[in-house]
This record gives sequence, C-alpha cells and structure tokens, in this order.
Amino acid sequence: MKRNLLAALAISALASAGIPATASASTTAGTTILNVVTVDYKDASNTTSFSAAFSTSVTVNLVKAGLNVTSAPDSASMPGFNCLGIGSYASGGTFSASYALTATANGQDTYKLSITNTAHNASSSSASYTIVKADGTTQAPATSGVSDLLLNSAIVVGTSGNDTLLFPGGSLKAGTDGGFAKGDVVVVDYGTSKTAYLVKDVVLGHAAGYSVNGTVASTATGTATAEVRDQIVVEAFANVNGIGSAGAAPAFNTKAPAVGTVVGEMAIVKIDVSAAANLKTTDATVDYQLAVTDSSGNNTTYVGSASNSPANTCLAGNFLATKLEILKQVKNITKNTGYGPNATSDPRDVLEYLVTVTNNGGQAIAAAVIDNVPTYTKLVTFQDSYDGTVSTDGTGYFAQVSDGVNTVSLTVDASGEVAAQPASPAPTVGFGKAAAVTAGAALNFYLGQDSSPTGGGTVPSCTDRTKNTQSLCVAPASWNRTYTIKYRVQVD
Repeated sequence: MKRNLLAALAISALASAGIPATASASTTAGTTILNVVTVDYKDASNTTSFSAAFSTSVTVNLVKAGLNVTSAPDSASMPGFNCLGIGSYASGGTFSASYALTATANGQDTYKLSITNTAHNASSSSASYTIVKADGTTQAPATSGVSDLLLNSAIVVGTSGNDTLLFPGGSLKAGTDGGFAKGDVVVVDYGTSKTAYLVKDVVLGHAAGYSVNGTVASTATGTATAEVRDQIVVEAFANVNGIGSAGAAPAFNTKAPAVGTVVGEMAIVKIDVSAAANLKTTDATVDYQLAVTDSSGNNTTYVGSASNSPANTCLAGNFLATKLEILKQVKNITKNTGYGPNATSDPRDVLEYLVTVTNNGGQAIAAAVIDNVPTYTKLVTFQDSYDGTVSTDGTGYFAQVSDGVNTVSLTVDASGEVAAQPASPAPTVGFGKAAAVTAGAALNFYLGQDSSPTGGGTVPSCTDRTKNTQSLCVAPASWNRTYTIKYRVQVD
C-alpha cells in the first residue's frame, strides 16, 4: 500500500511539474514473441536428410500506468501541465477549461474518471467534465459522476514513409474492440518534444506464426507465416474550436520517433465549474480536481497542481458577488445648485433628482428601480424629449436614463422607448413609466440589457451585446457598470 501511494504521488508530481510520464514497458501488450526450433538429422545410411521443428509463442502482457496530464494543446507541440488561468465570473456563471489526458501504458486500458469541487463563500457549486473529440464535438456527455475512459497506447517498432507508424503485428486492438480509429488524437514522442497528430487510417496486420506447436512432440516441420506489422497513418492536428492549431504534417522520413517510444491516445477533457456567491460583499471561489486512475487502481493522476493548497487541485476563479449600490441626489434647477443629498427650495421651484445605480460585482438580473413622485410636488413632463419644452397636460417625456454611453428619454406610458434604444449590437439601456404626475404616484425604471417596458434587465452589460461577460467585453466595447436616472418635479 505504501509503495502504491508513493507511485501515485510521484506520477502526480511529474504531471504538475509538466514532465511527461513515460511507459514502464518497452513492448506493446498483445505482441506475440514467436520462437521456432529445428532439429536436422540423417538416417543411419547417411543418405537421407530429415528435419523436425516446433514453435512456442509468448504474448506480452499489459503493464498498466497512469496518464500524462497536460494543458490541451494550443499548438502542435504538447505543452506541460498548468492549471489554466483564472478569471472573474458572475455569480452563477461558469468557468471552463480544457485539459489533455494521454495514455502512457504499453497497451489499451480503461481508466476511471471522477471530479470533485470545494467551494468557499458559495451558496451552491458544481463541477462536471465532458470528453470531447478532436473536432470539438462531444464524445461522452457532461457528468459530475464517475465514468470510464478507454484509451490505447502502443510501442513504436519503426516508421514507413512520411506518415506511418509501425507496431508489432497483431498487437493493436481492432476498431470493434475500441482500438485506434480514424479521428483519434495520438501523441508521438520525439525525445525532446511531443507532438499531437490525428489518426488518418489504421491498417491491422498479424503476428508471425508457425503451424507446429502445442503439447505433442513433432516429427515434421511446419509452415511459417511472416509477420505483417500493424500500421497507424497520421496527419496534422488541425485547429478546430480552439482545441489544437494547424501544426506541421508528420515527416518521419526526416524526423521519426525513436523505436521503443510510446504512441499514446489523447483524450481532451472540458471541465465546467459553476458557483453562486452567498454574500453580497464577498466573492465565491471554487477548487476543483479531476482524478484519473488506471484499471489496477494503483496509478492515479490528477488535473490539479501538487503545489496548490489543497494539493492536486486547481482554482476555478472568482464568482463575483452582486455588489449593486444605489445613490439618490437632488439639485434645485431654478436656483442652479449642484447635486447633493439635501437641498432647499421655494414654492414653485423645479428640482431634479439623480439616481445612480452602480454594480462593481457580478451581474444582477431583473434590475428595477422603484421610486415615486415626492410629496408636495408634481412631476414635470416634456413634449419632445427630456429637458425640452415643458408639457402642460402630463404626457410625453418624464425622465432620462443613461448607461454612461447611451442615453434614452423615457415617456410616461413607456410608448416609443423600444425604438429609442441603441442599435444592435448595443444592449438595451432602459425603460420607465409613471403612474401619474401627482405626488405619491409610482415611478418605475427598468435598467440594463434585455430590459423591457415591464421588466428589469442585466447590470452590468457590454455595449456589444454579443459579449456577455466582462472578460469578453474588450475595446472598443465597454462594460457598463453605472446607470443614471434623472427626473424633475415642481414644488407645490
């Protein structure tokens, strides 16, 4: 037990340091080692020659090993392992990262995957993983449970031409048994570097054979069958969905992997972690770990860094608490004073209220501001736009809302405000409506992306609505954190 634990720790340390694991065997599992012995003799007259032969065969066993864990390749050359960089996400949002798991055994094995997560300052959290193909499509659907992963690996015995890897005849599994198949990703070891390729074709041969064997001694010779080696034809790992990049095509006639090195199948694992912050002022964080164990249960590797605390984990990032703040100020328009928390007014003076809503945390949804016409006042409305010609019948425009980039004048009944929103791909700025112009009447304001005349939207949001997170919202787009509302009343 102690030895197994040390082995697991050693493999984990290698992975977290970015040092590829290597196979502990140098012959592919399933290889047939054939040996034929012949005896030659003559009869007593010394005139006739005879021969007898017999054969034995040995099949090489699978030597199980852990996987090599790396970042998913963003170039043809395999990188080492690093926990992917963290970012900031809205509370309830999702962090995603892709990693590569490459087989290092001397043959096919089934590995067991499991994922765990530990959340801090979160009301809920989850972690799942999805196995994806080289083209980015799903191979095995997302799960947060335990699953099996079948991977192949084999030991190179030679190359042919530019693109063909050779293996002992009959050692590779057939496609019907989960063997190497077109579209798989395989990693070739050049000694100082490793390169990922796509499998273009698989041609299975057969082991050498001899017709005389068994348990009964032979008095005759048999028929020999020559070995035909198994072949895997590879091609460049093209860039699809950001998983790989267009690396160079193989050129084994000028640069080939050394005989005895491992060609391992790679699985690409996409990990998704979500969390919701449970406090208004404290962000949530989540540590995650994907554990992968071979079928013996003795070799475990991790998507996680041994130097992290807890050990063998990665940090998903910060899930931002919603930190929405509201401030209301007033100024006397008639006397041309500045905004402040308080003001003085004579009867018939016009006051302007400024409501500022700022969110420096994770996105808030259904953002709505509920206000009312102050006592002893009457709401001021305008005919053409806010701060234009005063309307005497209480219809028209009564307020103005701004996201810091775009400004929209609001009508008493919310009519016409859809057309006033900025053009695509900019998000909605906001809507508003007034129940009446008299004191105590409700004033409702709906702010942010996807708001409507009757409901609040998302704050903050991006001026390019196709970029719905702050990390994606880069210049020339801007991240709208602060919304302002202005409306005026006249003191009775």
